Amino acid sequence: MNYHIDWLTIEQDFGYQIPDSVIRSIFDFGMVGIHLDTGEMQEGVRTPIYKHRGSYCDELSIRISGSVIRVDGNPSRWGKTENLLGFTDVDACVCCFNGVLFSLGLPTFTRCTDIFYLQGKDGEKVKKSSNGAIIKRMDITTNKSVGAGNERTFIKALSQMRYRNSIGRLHTNGLTADWLSDKGNANLIYPSCYIKHEEMKLHSYDKIKNKFGIDSDEFKYYERVFNYCRENGVVRFEQKLKSRYLQRENLCYWGLSDFSKLEKLQEEFCGMYKKLSVNKIELETIAEQLVSQGVVDSLRKANTTAFYAMRWANGDDLSNLSVATFKRHRANLRKIGIDIANPCDVEKFQAVQVISCEQIMVRPFKAPDFYQYPSNLRFVA
Repeated sequence: MNYHIDWLTIEQDFGYQIPDSVIRSIFDFGMVGIHLDTGEMQEGVRTPIYKHRGSYCDELSIRISGSVIRVDGNPSRWGKTENLLGFTDVDACVCCFNGVLFSLGLPTFTRCTDIFYLQGKDGEKVKKSSNGAIIKRMDITTNKSVGAGNERTFIKALSQMRYRNSIGRLHTNGLTADWLSDKGNANLIYPSCYIKHEEMKLHSYDKIKNKFGIDSDEFKYYERVFNYCRENGVVRFEQKLKSRYLQRENLCYWGLSDFSKLEKLQEEFCGMYKKLSVNKIELETIAEQLVSQGVVDSLRKANTTAFYAMRWANGDDLSNLSVATFKRHRANLRKIGIDIANPCDVEKFQAVQVISCEQIMVRPFKAPDFYQYPSNLRFVA
């Protein structure tokens, strides 16, 4: 597989009401509906979202509505401090969820064996359904290495491309690019690309440190993964596959759907960069050149000299400067190839100089030797 599954939302109608005794053992309260026209009480209890927390700041959301159980969460993150790599097939993800449901005394998800149509109310469309678990959302992700320090340049270049008729957008922090429709939404797929170590720092770095302590094995491992991503310039390509897309492509039926087509979808997304040449360009202003070449010993002095260089470039008269001041700044600027005693050639003068231009190489991600992969639970789905 060229991707792993980073989020899964799945639900199933078991055809019978979940026993109140089971619900009371998990939830503090629930809601019972009343038909407003007849006053008839609806069958079954609806619960709020229950956050089932694991040992490593990981959690799954569970909701019960009568005979329907719904689970949301990241199976690749469950039982781990991070989610750099994870499960590569849906079966393993459902197995993970089923292990949690089983531990809570709830029925576990079963595979679909049949697809049928449900007749709705008058005027409503006929709906497809199944006798097993239905996938409502699935996120697939792939890591790439672009080299330390190249991530922002790479993502900025990528954001200028279109993907699946969607327009690229660079977030204001420069850490993420995503693709939205002309109307600014993403009804079928929400693609994005972001800097992995920055995402780790934002969401879990402090949580792991505060919960386990800076000297704990858990935080030390998390920090090693964090540093590995930073040192290798890891960026993540992520596609959130929404319910409408999964239904349209018949990818929502666990046990019947063929998920092999997702490899082509993810390969197309991750291969966007091949259509452009991404270069990391380093620039230096006049002031930065004066400092880097040792002409002056402070940025304040460099900025003063650069100010007169810009006045000269704009055609200002520098004759009002004292002879000593003019000579000092001229001498400094001549050392970087600018002579303010001559008329400025605006076609050749550059206030910013390109000092290096290096093509960014995108490489497949290689996991570190110390990486702890997620383990399949012994519970069999």
